[in-house]
Amino acid sequence: MALINIDGDPWLTELDACENLSNDIQSQLAARNRENQLSREYGVLSGTVRVRLKQLGSELDQLTRKLGLISNTLTSGEAERRQRRIEALQSKLIQLQRQFQYAEPAAARSALFETSSSNRGRVAFADDDDDEPALIPSQSNYTVADLRSQQTRILEDQNEGLEALSQVIARQKELATRIGGEVDRHNDILDDLAQTMETTDGRINRETQQIGTITTQDSTWGYWIVIGLLFVAIVLVGIF
Repeated sequence: MALINIDGDPWLTELDACENLSNDIQSQLAARNRENQLSREYGVLSGTVRVRLKQLGSELDQLTRKLGLISNTLTSGEAERRQRRIEALQSKLIQLQRQFQYAEPAAARSALFETSSSNRGRVAFADDDDDEPALIPSQSNYTVADLRSQQTRILEDQNEGLEALSQVIARQKELATRIGGEVDRHNDILDDLAQTMETTDGRINRETQQIGTITTQDSTWGYWIVIGLLFVAIVLVGIF
């Protein structure tokens, strides 16, 4: 459920901006994947997406820090809802990073095959230290060094995505630990309340018994008075 920006809350405004940025990145990734990897448009879109992914990660970190600063001015439910919105965007960031990382190898293979088919018979075999040799079209600028550089960049981006995922999991674990502590404290309060109610119930029962005893004693005084008056009357009649 999306939060409604009421009274121009700047935190919610920044959150909306992050959501719009993530949607723009998604659109640019889709546009990039439709381009040939060896084309200029593909390179421009890749550079733009890479910068925007880092920008989104930085802005999400800032939102998390600001939420920690203003959490004491929010209700616990509102703070938890905002934290869930940040975590949803962080998960989306990880998905976008994965799309950015794994779309490049597929596009590279497609570009190589297309170039190879158009230049059939002009393929050179390049020796490499890897187990399998790389097939490089002789008429293209896509070299073994480019493949290695691309693979290094993919691994770096993947490591960044895993690190971001690890941070999200750590924050979720910390949140679960705090919730568990709150539950334990509420259980202790309920136990104390139950014990207090039991003690109060025992006192009420004792007081009720004492009131019953007093009431019984008060009800016999009338009989004793009547008996005393009759005794006095008998004595007086006997004397006179």
